[in-house]
Amino acid sequence: MSISSLSFLKQRYLSERREFYLEKDRIRVYYKDSNGDAEIFVRYEDLTPDMSRISQRDGRLYNIAISFGLFALAGFVANLLGYQQLMRWAPLWAIAAVIFFGFYLWRRRNYLRLGLASGNYLYFLKNNPSEEQLLAFFKEMQEARKRYLRREYFRIIDPEDTQRELNRFELLLKEGVISKPEMEEMKAELQSYDGNATATN
Repeated sequence: MSISSLSFLKQRYLSERREFYLEKDRIRVYYKDSNGDAEIFVRYEDLTPDMSRISQRDGRLYNIAISFGLFALAGFVANLLGYQQLMRWAPLWAIAAVIFFGFYLWRRRNYLRLGLASGNYLYFLKNNPSEEQLLAFFKEMQEARKRYLRREYFRIIDPEDTQRELNRFELLLKEGVISKPEMEEMKAELQSYDGNATATN
């Protein structure tokens, strides 16, 4: 994949929609659910290797089930106290409470949660569209991150602060962005900068 090409992943689950686009300098994330929609941008530097799996249930279904259950309970209590009008609706409310509680137990969403340096997370729907496609997208995302880090940081930025430059190159080596020979080449180039600076003084 070339740097200029745009790679993406689209996920859908009922009313929830998530789209991830790998751009040259960042990841564009669009998501939409029953609470609304938003578009955010994540820098490649902010990605971390931390990944975890979580599952969530829809709290609104639980609240609806409890509400119908309370209405049914109030109807049955009113019937015991002699108010017959509410009794005709109480069985329907009880049935609705059981149905919504069943949906609450059944409808569980599984996510893969990718940590960001800011402490936030990127949420991916697990196995959506498939596990193979999701893993291929993660691999492509890591490759795009490496290309970005190499393009932005594999150069001497401040030759006067050699330790900071070495630390950055060691981090790039640790991340697998550069190879050991490239690291040695940059060390030699930094030493030549350092030698030129002492010669001019």
